[in-house]
Amino acid sequence: MPNSLTIQEVLDLGKALLGLEDDGDSGKLVVAKYGKALVPPTQTLAEAGVGSGDLLAFLRMRPSGGGQAAVAASSPGLDFSNLLGAGSTGSAPASGGGGGGLNFSSLLGQSQTPESVYYPGMSFEQALQSNPHPRTIVELLQKHSHLFKEFNYHMPLLAQQIQQAPSFEIAVEIWRKDMVTNSIRSAAATSQTFHKERAFRQRLQQNSNDTEAKEYFSKKDAQVLVNEQYMQAMQEYPESMGKVLMLYINAKINSHPLQAFVDSGAQMTIMSKSCAQRCGILHLLDTRFHGVAVGVGTGTILGRIHIVQLQIGDYHFPCSVTIMDDATLPQSGGNSNNDQSTKNAAKPKDMDLLLGLDMLKRFNCSIDLMEGKLLFRLGGTILETPFLHEKDLDASKGGTKGFDATRSNRELEDAQRKYKEQSENKQQQNQTNQDGDGKGVDVDDDDMMND
Repeated sequence: MPNSLTIQEVLDLGKALLGLEDDGDSGKLVVAKYGKALVPPTQTLAEAGVGSGDLLAFLRMRPSGGGQAAVAASSPGLDFSNLLGAGSTGSAPASGGGGGGLNFSSLLGQSQTPESVYYPGMSFEQALQSNPHPRTIVELLQKHSHLFKEFNYHMPLLAQQIQQAPSFEIAVEIWRKDMVTNSIRSAAATSQTFHKERAFRQRLQQNSNDTEAKEYFSKKDAQVLVNEQYMQAMQEYPESMGKVLMLYINAKINSHPLQAFVDSGAQMTIMSKSCAQRCGILHLLDTRFHGVAVGVGTGTILGRIHIVQLQIGDYHFPCSVTIMDDATLPQSGGNSNNDQSTKNAAKPKDMDLLLGLDMLKRFNCSIDLMEGKLLFRLGGTILETPFLHEKDLDASKGGTKGFDATRSNRELEDAQRKYKEQSENKQQQNQTNQDGDGKGVDVDDDDMMND
């Protein structure tokens, strides 16, 4: 939390986050540092002596008989047991009235670690919700391998730190530290949004035709609708969020096996130059049909082979095939990488043969998505060939054959480590600017991800 915030701003943030309000009967809310109220509220956190790692609390104060402020005994208090866990041993100070004030029992070591909640088939998300205490969730992660695998998929960097921790206590401390860091970052973002909205509401009260303020709240309302549609799609149409596997069939040319990409949206049947070389038919290329293919992208056409015997099952189909240069061949795996070197690289493994609409119409083909088959109508008979599954396709074609999970996790860990280093550097820069002139610099997570 930036130490340039005033005490009043921290109090407003707490009211917004926790739904607290001043109550004349119970007392007035104040911000306290280790039980001592921070006054006046116009001073900043830095001026009040609040530093990194200090614990702030919201207390409800009311005048006592002697005119001194006292903590209201009827306040239900805040329970920090799940956040702070069991600390060093000691005795907790008695709370006024027996039930009010703040409950620091877990911090002071009086309460025991709660029992972990687990049942067969529990997911990582369910384990987090049912076990907010750091010790219980770390215990479950170390005990149940399927929970740790899911945890490692979502947060590989933290999972690696937990796994390499020399002891259980250190693993718990690593989890607790990460949880507190994320909570502070979330609170800072919430504070920024809260103050921005309050400023725009004040501007609308002064001028109901304020264009910028109206546009801000219009975008906010639109985002609410977008989020509602997103949640509805996740619940009712989850398949729309997944990756669509393209249609491939097994085929042969000159006894060389290959995987043909079925594309009814392509005007002509296409083969890569490297595939034609492997199949021993490149010498049949008619270069008079060279040119440039134009569609979603552009590609260099080397020529055409007029008759290629395409074997599917026990049948041979004479096909006319357009040969394209490998370097300009379209990529069929759905990769959206914008790196220019990747675009210009040869991609013969992505698509050896594309079976276009010209050949599909010639042989009266039907795409049966219900049964997952491509049908060829041969007079009175029908040839059926199944579409390939993910396990049969390489990762470049959208499949999982040869997928290296270890390498993928390592790449994700490197990306998260780089993001964390960028975040820490920007936070240090922000702190330096605050110490220099008392003004904070907003840190945008999206900017860090784009760096």
